Amino acid sequence: MTEPAPSAATAPILVAINAARRCADTLGMAVALAASIGAELEVVFVEDEDLLRLADLPVTREVDRISGIAREMSSQSIVRALRCEVAQLRREIERLVKPSSLRSTVRVVRGRYLTEALSASAGVDVAFVHGNRRALAGERLPARPTRADAASRAPATAKRPGAAMPLWTLFEGSAASTRALKVALMLARTLGGTLVVLLCGRNADEIENRKHQAQAAAEGGDLRFLAVPENWFTQPAWAVPGAAGGLLVLARETSGPEGSAVRRYIESLAAPVVLVS
Repeated sequence: MTEPAPSAATAPILVAINAARRCADTLGMAVALAASIGAELEVVFVEDEDLLRLADLPVTREVDRISGIAREMSSQSIVRALRCEVAQLRREIERLVKPSSLRSTVRVVRGRYLTEALSASAGVDVAFVHGNRRALAGERLPARPTRADAASRAPATAKRPGAAMPLWTLFEGSAASTRALKVALMLARTLGGTLVVLLCGRNADEIENRKHQAQAAAEGGDLRFLAVPENWFTQPAWAVPGAAGGLLVLARETSGPEGSAVRRYIESLAAPVVLVS
């Protein structure tokens, strides 16, 4: 695959987060990708409007973690706490982008996280979006890294996952899924991960044909394949990235990420999703 040359016209790489979705690894991955293609970094911080409404209810109390003392909450106190989060986020981004001299911006919006994240992602080519990042019922959390694992990681400007980090992308043979495949390959090379291509089809012949199409589009890139049902995103059993701590790359046109089924699927994931336009 021919990677795009750095250019001032390159669309920014977007990361959408909120206070519950602060993930240094995701920021590190976005910085690494932006640096590899010469793009800017745009971070959208979403203030949760439901949390602000909840804080103003008369029955809502905040319990201090240390003293155990309960005190009244208000939307004003939550806003002040969120402003501190944004300030800390800006410092974290400055630390990540400084060695590469990447340009970055932080924008604050208010609303529901996934709605605002999908809205912001519509204006860029590549966007990192999180699900709820909590374990679902019956779901196994990724194993905590051991000291040996931590010691084996070379220090880097951006946090980079280990060589075994899994990445997934869905390939449907369309131009949109081909673009997603190319971005997934770029991420796999940049982050040192293993790319698994999800193939869905009505029969074995169709799946095999898509496998050959994906191999041709990858232009020699290292791919692994996994056959999934056509309605894979509606079946919790196929939420592979949710339990494995990897990264899922999807074309925005894939089954319509704004559709209710796919929205629910993204929200259920413990891993970030990269949406490619």
